[in-house]
Amino acid sequence: MKQQKEFQLYQIAEDQAGYFSLPQAQELGLQRSQIYREEKRGKFLKSSTGVYRFRQFPASRFEEIHSAVLSAGKDAVVGFETAFYVYDLSDNIPDEIHLILQPTSSRRRPGIRVHTTKLSPTDGTHYEGLPITTVARTIVDCAFARLDDEQIELAVFQSLQRGLTTKQKLLIQAENRPKRVQALIKKAIEEVVL
Repeated sequence: MKQQKEFQLYQIAEDQAGYFSLPQAQELGLQRSQIYREEKRGKFLKSSTGVYRFRQFPASRFEEIHSAVLSAGKDAVVGFETAFYVYDLSDNIPDEIHLILQPTSSRRRPGIRVHTTKLSPTDGTHYEGLPITTVARTIVDCAFARLDDEQIELAVFQSLQRGLTTKQKLLIQAENRPKRVQALIKKAIEEVVL
């Protein structure tokens, strides 16, 4: 039975770049003591409090982000400047990890900037094993958060050039935002020559 539960945990971790949380293991019926014992045996490596990685998976360059997402709970989604960074649309490493959580979630988390923005099912995806906002949603959210206009324009150019999103998806994301955001996105798209 224990092997079957560990296999199920492995399958969950496989979709999360090898990481899993203690609550995910407990949902499968594994006890905290079993996880600690397997950590001591070297099967799991501790990433942060309550977050582990199967040894056979290499450490992710986004380990801190994986830990933050898994610590925040199953509905956490990487967004805003952190998503910008993960998609390699910015060289700036955010001071805080930006996560989008349900509006009823606690807003106090050290080192994490919590946003309680509503997401539609089409606003999210998975990238590098992380639940994350789509590229179009990320760019528009960063424009709304008043990230530097030049960074937004560069991100639009790079994302279109790399095939990460389309002009139409960017325009759809911007259409219900303030006119300032719509104008910025339209201007950036018009300047792109592919």
